[in-house]
Amino acid sequence: MPLRLEIKKKLSARSDRVKCVDLHPTEPWVLSALYSGNIFLWDTETSSLLKSWEVCELPVRSCKFIARRSQFICASDDMRLRLYNYNTMEKVKDMEAHADYIRFVEIHPTLPYILSSSDDMSIKLWNWEQNWDCTSSFEGHAHYVMMCKFNPKDTNTFASASLDRTIKVWGLGAQQPHFSLEGHDRGVNCLDYYPGGDKPYLISGADDKTVKIWDYQTKACGNPCDLYCVSLAPLLTSLQVFKP
Repeated sequence: MPLRLEIKKKLSARSDRVKCVDLHPTEPWVLSALYSGNIFLWDTETSSLLKSWEVCELPVRSCKFIARRSQFICASDDMRLRLYNYNTMEKVKDMEAHADYIRFVEIHPTLPYILSSSDDMSIKLWNWEQNWDCTSSFEGHAHYVMMCKFNPKDTNTFASASLDRTIKVWGLGAQQPHFSLEGHDRGVNCLDYYPGGDKPYLISGADDKTVKIWDYQTKACGNPCDLYCVSLAPLLTSLQVFKP
């Protein structure tokens, strides 16, 4: 039986499609990135819209809080990364980052690093302590790179999902992947690491309508779930906060 969740809060406004959401780790806030090119900051306790930014005239596909800097970063279809201070609303940085649409940004949990993945089939590593220099570029996928995630058990490694039907696992110190996981019949849209300390699991969701669970140590795949995508993926048309 599917898990039924009670809607605790529903946050809505007249806007275009929601492409991404991100929760603040300590404040009752959520960011939403819109197809219209805007970013909204919501209060999840009062269901109120706190602030908004007009980022660009093209879709914003990814946004992430950088809470330890009181900032957020967003990626848009003009191939640029933009950094804002969410307290002052000031734009801190605006830089051209890729040669095609940017699909996802990922924040390193402790180091001054950000990953960005793009339709140009690359993943780039940015260091904000080196004036936001691109310190590494990771190439090896044969189609759009839809998502990337740091491994919480080994933050020197990360995984990427691509429409070339593969998941690749990389190390920060090498520009070639450590290995690839193959098993999906169509493009892979999203992935995440299992956060518990007892299982080396990686979960992926693809256009073949399955979720697959991988052991990234043995590279084996468990029984697939007959679902459309990973439940943690931000595939919302309106923003809702659930409680079990």
